[in-house]
Amino acid sequence: MVNKVIFIGRLGKNAEVKTAQNNKEYVVFSLATSESWKNEKGDYENRTEWHRVYAWSNLSSFAKTLQKGQLITLEGKIKYREVSEEVEGVTFKHSIAEIHATSMKRLSKVEVADDPADGASEDDGAAQTEPEIIAPTKRRK
Repeated sequence: MVNKVIFIGRLGKNAEVKTAQNNKEYVVFSLATSESWKNEKGDYENRTEWHRVYAWSNLSSFAKTLQKGQLITLEGKIKYREVSEEVEGVTFKHSIAEIHATSMKRLSKVEVADDPADGASEDDGAAQTEPEIIAPTKRRK
Protein backbone atom coordinates (compact mmCIF):
# COMPACT_ATOMS: atom_id res chain seq x y z
CA MET A 1 0.00 0.00 0.00
CA VAL A 2 1.12 3.54 -0.74
CA ASN A 3 0.35 6.90 0.87
CA LYS A 4 1.82 9.49 -1.51
CA VAL A 5 0.64 12.90 -2.71
CA ILE A 6 2.15 15.32 -5.20
CA PHE A 7 1.26 19.01 -5.20
CA ILE A 8 2.11 22.04 -7.28
CA GLY A 9 0.89 25.19 -5.59
CA ARG A 10 1.64 28.58 -4.06
CA LEU A 11 2.40 29.49 -0.46
CA GLY A 12 -0.34 31.47 1.25
CA LYS A 13 2.11 33.10 3.68
CA ASN A 14 5.76 32.79 4.67
CA ALA A 15 6.74 29.44 6.16
CA GLU A 16 6.63 29.38 9.97
CA VAL A 17 9.38 27.73 12.06
CA LYS A 18 8.22 25.86 15.17
CA THR A 19 9.72 23.56 17.80
CA ALA A 20 8.18 20.21 18.73
CA GLN A 21 7.93 18.89 22.30
CA ASN A 22 11.12 16.88 21.69
CA ASN A 23 12.93 20.17 20.79
CA LYS A 24 13.16 19.26 17.10
CA GLU A 25 12.59 22.08 14.65
CA TYR A 26 9.91 21.83 11.97
CA VAL A 27 8.28 24.18 9.49
CA VAL A 28 4.57 24.68 8.77
CA PHE A 29 3.01 26.48 5.82
CA SER A 30 -0.22 26.65 3.83
CA LEU A 31 -0.17 25.64 0.18
CA ALA A 32 -2.91 26.66 -2.26
CA THR A 33 -3.84 24.50 -5.24
CA SER A 34 -6.45 25.51 -7.79
CA GLU A 35 -8.61 23.85 -10.39
CA SER A 36 -10.99 25.23 -12.98
CA TRP A 37 -13.74 23.69 -15.07
CA LYS A 38 -16.59 24.62 -17.35
CA ASN A 39 -20.03 24.39 -15.75
CA GLU A 40 -23.31 23.40 -17.41
CA LYS A 41 -23.85 26.97 -18.64
CA GLY A 42 -20.46 27.02 -20.35
CA ASP A 43 -18.92 29.41 -17.81
CA TYR A 44 -15.60 28.71 -16.14
CA GLU A 45 -15.57 28.12 -12.39
CA ASN A 46 -12.53 28.02 -10.12
CA ARG A 47 -11.88 26.43 -6.75
CA THR A 48 -8.86 26.86 -4.50
CA GLU A 49 -8.01 24.23 -1.89
CA TRP A 50 -5.71 25.00 1.04
CA HIS A 51 -3.35 22.33 2.41
CA ARG A 52 -1.41 22.49 5.68
CA VAL A 53 2.13 21.25 5.06
CA TYR A 54 4.73 20.13 7.62
CA ALA A 55 8.46 19.81 6.87
CA TRP A 56 10.76 18.01 9.31
CA SER A 57 14.49 17.22 9.67
CA ASN A 58 16.75 18.34 6.81
CA LEU A 59 13.74 19.45 4.80
CA SER A 60 12.87 22.13 7.37
CA SER A 61 16.07 24.04 6.51
CA PHE A 62 14.91 24.41 2.93
CA ALA A 63 11.26 25.01 3.84
CA LYS A 64 12.03 27.97 6.13
CA THR A 65 13.38 29.88 3.10
CA LEU A 66 9.99 29.68 1.34
CA GLN A 67 8.03 32.89 0.97
CA LYS A 68 4.43 33.90 0.39
CA GLY A 69 3.36 33.55 -3.23
CA GLN A 70 6.19 31.25 -4.31
CA LEU A 71 5.28 28.35 -6.58
CA ILE A 72 6.60 25.00 -5.35
CA THR A 73 6.15 21.33 -6.00
CA LEU A 74 6.24 18.82 -3.20
CA GLU A 75 5.83 15.14 -2.54
CA GLY A 76 4.62 13.83 0.77
CA LYS A 77 2.07 11.76 2.61
CA ILE A 78 -1.29 12.52 4.17
CA LYS A 79 -1.68 12.10 7.91
CA TYR A 80 -4.91 12.61 9.83
CA ARG A 81 -5.06 14.05 13.33
CA GLU A 82 -8.11 13.83 15.60
CA VAL A 83 -9.04 17.08 17.35
CA SER A 84 -11.77 18.10 19.77
CA GLU A 85 -13.35 21.54 19.89
CA GLU A 86 -15.88 22.89 22.32
CA VAL A 87 -18.55 25.23 20.96
CA GLU A 88 -21.19 26.60 23.34
CA GLY A 89 -20.64 23.74 25.77
CA VAL A 90 -20.82 21.00 23.12
CA THR A 91 -17.68 19.02 22.23
CA PHE A 92 -17.14 18.21 18.56
CA LYS A 93 -14.55 15.70 17.36
CA HIS A 94 -13.21 15.78 13.83
CA SER A 95 -10.16 14.89 11.75
CA ILE A 96 -7.68 17.31 10.23
CA ALA A 97 -5.72 16.29 7.14
CA GLU A 98 -2.04 17.26 7.17
CA ILE A 99 0.56 16.88 4.45
CA HIS A 100 3.98 15.74 5.69
CA ALA A 101 6.49 16.65 2.97
CA THR A 102 9.22 14.24 1.90
CA SER A 103 10.69 16.39 -0.90
CA MET A 104 10.21 19.92 -2.25
CA LYS A 105 11.38 22.04 -5.14
CA ARG A 106 11.00 25.76 -5.68
CA LEU A 107 9.45 26.55 -9.08
CA SER A 108 9.51 30.36 -8.84
CA LYS A 109 12.26 32.84 -8.05
CA VAL A 110 13.44 33.54 -4.53
CA GLU A 111 13.20 37.09 -3.18
CA VAL A 112 16.08 36.53 -0.75
CA ALA A 113 19.29 37.00 -2.75
CA ASP A 114 21.48 34.87 -0.49
CA ASP A 115 19.46 31.61 -0.66
CA PRO A 116 21.45 29.08 -2.74
CA ALA A 117 19.05 26.17 -2.14
CA ASP A 118 16.51 25.36 -4.83
CA GLY A 119 15.30 21.98 -3.67
CA ALA A 120 15.54 19.49 -0.84
CA SER A 121 14.59 16.02 0.24
CA GLU A 122 13.74 14.71 3.70
CA ASP A 123 16.35 11.97 3.31
CA ASP A 124 19.46 13.98 2.53
CA GLY A 125 18.63 17.61 1.80
CA ALA A 126 20.08 17.23 -1.69
CA ALA A 127 18.69 19.14 -4.64
CA GLN A 128 16.07 17.31 -6.66
CA THR A 129 16.01 16.94 -10.42
CA GLU A 130 13.58 19.00 -12.47
CA PRO A 131 10.04 17.68 -12.02
CA GLU A 132 8.22 16.43 -15.06
CA ILE A 133 5.25 18.70 -15.59
CA ILE A 134 2.60 17.37 -17.92
CA ALA A 135 0.18 19.91 -19.30
CA PRO A 136 -3.47 18.84 -19.38
CA THR A 137 -4.81 18.04 -22.79
CA LYS A 138 -7.63 20.10 -24.24
CA ARG A 139 -11.04 18.46 -24.20
CA ARG A 140 -12.84 18.02 -27.47
CA LYS A 141 -16.38 19.22 -27.79
